[in-house]
Amino acid sequence: MAEGVTMLLLTGVLLCGGVLLHTVSWRGAGMKLATPAGRPNFIVLLADDMGWGDLGANQPTQGASHTPNLDLLALQGMRLTDFHSPASTCSPSRAAVLTARYGARNGVTHNFAVASVAGLPLSELSLPGLLQESGYYTALIGKWHLGHRGPYGPAGRGFDYYLGIPYSNDMGCTDVPGYDLPPSPPCAAIVPQVEHSVGLPLLENRSIVEQPLDLWTLTQRYQDAALKVIHSARCSQNPQ
Repeated sequence: MAEGVTMLLLTGVLLCGGVLLHTVSWRGAGMKLATPAGRPNFIVLLADDMGWGDLGANQPTQGASHTPNLDLLALQGMRLTDFHSPASTCSPSRAAVLTARYGARNGVTHNFAVASVAGLPLSELSLPGLLQESGYYTALIGKWHLGHRGPYGPAGRGFDYYLGIPYSNDMGCTDVPGYDLPPSPPCAAIVPQVEHSVGLPLLENRSIVEQPLDLWTLTQRYQDAALKVIHSARCSQNPQ
């Protein structure tokens, strides 16, 4: 696009998963910044619980690939094959990606729960917040899991638009249960765990648009929202 910068961050759909997508684009008028020409569009894919062998590009001789689109990205781009995650769990890994700091420094060392009252410390600078201050339009699509009450949600941490679930999809019940792994029990069942007794919500910005959500349609809804943001940014000279 002539006047736009786009950033995408996707995360996987497994035990702690969801699809997380950041899109950022140039705001345009009124910003005291240089022309966006030359600013790169970029996509960051963050996948919970994904192993090395889950990507076809890493095992090209093992038969049919289940990740053809990701394989194409690897084929057409540069592969960096030595990466070390700052954490092996959901909230700490996300906090580290957004702050560029280990959990011991940013304060997030464990997963947040449904009943958690806080989240990523408000004193922490975040990548989307800095991009937003620099004239980018930011959007998040997918699982957040860095605090969902008050100012700890995505809308208060540098994102202009948000569509997703506040925590893992196995931390609430649904009317249409998902697969057994991760377990997504029906809300009509008697579930002893307190967190599972709460209907899993789908949020858009600060509003609940569906609760409990339908896990079977969630991926398509994420895809539709992502494409809408991307197309809007590409077609508009001043993307919103």
